Amino acid sequence: MEKSHSHTHGCTHCSCHNPVLDVLKEDLFSAENMTKLNPGSGKATHEKPQTLMVSGGIIRPMIGGSTATVESVGIADGKVVITGTKDQVEDYMKANYQGFQRKELTPTQTLLPGLIEPHVHMVPTAMMQGWLDLSPFEGQNLKAVYDLTSVGTIINNHIPKIPGAVILGRGLDPSLMPFKEKDGKKELITIDNILLDSINHITPMMLLSASMHTLYLNTKALEYVFKHNSDISDEYKTVENYIAETKGQLQEGLQMTPALKTVKLQIIAMSIEINRYLTNLFNTANSRGVTFMYDAGLNKGSEMLLTKYFETHPEWVRTGGAYLCSNQEDVDNLKPYKEPDHYKPVYYGHIKVVSDGSNQGLTGYQSAPYLCNPANNTGVFNFPQTGIPAHTIPPSYNALINSVVAVKGWPLMVHANGDQAVTFAINAYQRTLAQYKGPELRNRIEHCSLLTSEQITNMLQMGVSPSFLIGHVGYWGYAFKEVIFGEKAQMLDLCGSTLAAGMRITLHSDNEVSPLGPLRMMEQSITRIMEKNPNDIEVLNSAERLTPEQALIAVTYDAAWQCYADKWVGSLDKGYFADFVILEQDPLSLNTPSLQYMKMRDIPVLETWVGGIPVYINDKATKAATEKDVLFSDNS
Repeated sequence: MEKSHSHTHGCTHCSCHNPVLDVLKEDLFSAENMTKLNPGSGKATHEKPQTLMVSGGIIRPMIGGSTATVESVGIADGKVVITGTKDQVEDYMKANYQGFQRKELTPTQTLLPGLIEPHVHMVPTAMMQGWLDLSPFEGQNLKAVYDLTSVGTIINNHIPKIPGAVILGRGLDPSLMPFKEKDGKKELITIDNILLDSINHITPMMLLSASMHTLYLNTKALEYVFKHNSDISDEYKTVENYIAETKGQLQEGLQMTPALKTVKLQIIAMSIEINRYLTNLFNTANSRGVTFMYDAGLNKGSEMLLTKYFETHPEWVRTGGAYLCSNQEDVDNLKPYKEPDHYKPVYYGHIKVVSDGSNQGLTGYQSAPYLCNPANNTGVFNFPQTGIPAHTIPPSYNALINSVVAVKGWPLMVHANGDQAVTFAINAYQRTLAQYKGPELRNRIEHCSLLTSEQITNMLQMGVSPSFLIGHVGYWGYAFKEVIFGEKAQMLDLCGSTLAAGMRITLHSDNEVSPLGPLRMMEQSITRIMEKNPNDIEVLNSAERLTPEQALIAVTYDAAWQCYADKWVGSLDKGYFADFVILEQDPLSLNTPSLQYMKMRDIPVLETWVGGIPVYINDKATKAATEKDVLFSDNS
C-alpha cells in the first residue's frame, strides 16, 4: 500500500500529471537540450501515398458510426475517395485514377478505420523508457508472477555500470502484487526502505510507483538524497531522522521533488534519446492498429518537442491533445478557444484539469475511506481550500472550471477517479454550463471511474461524456473488489449504463498506466473479466458489458468525435484520411466470452496505414502470405 500523507496543492498523481516531468520541464525543454534532441534542420522524408482499391474480406468503414460492411474502398492522395460495391469503386478508380493498385483481402481479413487512443501521455511515457520497467505487464497481459522477488530479480540483473549512478525504476504496482493477510483481513503489500533493502542494500534505488504518487527509496538512496540535497539535510537535521520519518515512501511533489533533483542530470542524460523512444512508442501503437493518439496533458515544452519530432520524422500516428492547467494563473493566461478546423500534428482540442489521484494508488478522492490501510484514507483532492468541509466543493475549484469553460470558452477534460472527485466535477460542470452561452462543447470526465445512475443522467443532460480507463476493470478489478473498495467496485466503469442512457463513450489506456491496445480495451469492456483473479473466471458487474459493436464504435467513431478529430479520422468516409488497419480476423466475429477473453487483444494486426502509406507491416504475416492471400497488381 501507499502510506497516508498530508496534502498540498499541486500534488502529482498518475500519468495525467507526471512528477518527473514537472521537476525537469525547464531543463529538459531548454534550448540546449532541444538542440541535442533534434540536431540539424533536416526535414522528414515521406513516402508518396498509394493509389489503391481494396476489396474482399470484411470492410467496415464505420461511416456515421455504423458497423455495416461495404465491398470496396478507393484511396488516393492520402484520403478516401469512394466506398461502395466492388463495381462502383472499380469504375470510379478507372475513371479518375489510372494506374491504381488493387489489394484483395482474404475472406476473414478485416479492414477498419485506424484505431484511436483518446487519452495517453506520449512525452512522459517516452521520457521514462530508459528507466527499469518494473510494471506488472508483459505486452498487454499481466505477468504470471509479479511480486517483490520477481521485481528484485529485474533490479539486480540491471545494476548501473556507471559509477555513482542510481537505480531508477518505473511502474512498480503494489496493488497487483499478492495480497497479505493481517488480522484476518486482506491488505495490499506495504513497500518501504527495509523491504527494498532486502532486494538491494548496496546500490541506491528510486522506484516510481505506477500511480506516480509515491517514490520508493532504499536506505542507500535515502542517504544519497540527504547528502546531496541541502534542503533535506536542513529540514531533517540527521539522516537517521530522514530515514525514520519517511521510511523510504516519498509522497507527492513536496517529498518527491528534492529526491528527484539529486538525480536530475542522470534523468536528463537518459532522456536525450527521447526521439528514439518516441519512435518506439509510435511503432508499438502501429503494431496494435493505432493511427491516432490524443495526449491528455500537454504543456508548451512537450508540444514543442512533439512538433519538432514530426518535422524530422515520419508521422507514424496523428496527434492532438489537451493543454494541462494546474492553477488559476494557467487558466487566466489562456487565449479564447477556437475549435480546430483543420488537422495539424499536436493540435489542441481541450484544456485538462487533474482533480484527484489514482484509485489503485489509493489517492482517488473518495466520499468514504478506502477499505484497506491506511485507516481513514479518503485520497486527495488537488484543489483544496482552507475552511471548506471535505464533502463541499471548494469555491476556488468552481471558479477554475468556470474560467476555463464559461469565460475562455474551452472544452474541458477533468481527471476524476474517486466518487467524490466525480461528484465535484459534475457539480462544477453544472454551475459552469448554466452560465456558458457559446457553441456546444465536447466536455469530458477522464476515467470517471465510480458513477451512480443519477450522475449519468446529470452528465447526459449537460452533454458531458466519459472516457473510461477500462483496464480498471480488467487489470485492477479484482484488487478493487477484494481489498480496496469491496461492493463499491460495482460502480466501476459503467459503460453499459452510460450507453443505454444515450451517451457517447470512449475507452482509453492512459498509457503508460496500462498498455496501448484498443483491441484489448474492446475485449475488457465486452467481457469485464477480472484477469488477476487467481482461482476463477469472474465478471465484474456483467450488466455493464458492451457488445462488440458498441466497443468498436468507442475506439473509432466516437473516440474521434470526443477528440475533435471527427472531420478527419474515426471513419473511412469520403474525404477522410486514409488511416486504416487490416486485421487477420474480424473482432465482431468473436461473439462469445470464450472466443473473446484473452483472444480479441491478440488478433494479429497485419497492416496499419496512415494517409495512404503503410506504417506497419506484420513480418510474420508477410512471410506467411501467398500471392493468392494478398494480391497487389497494377491496373491501367
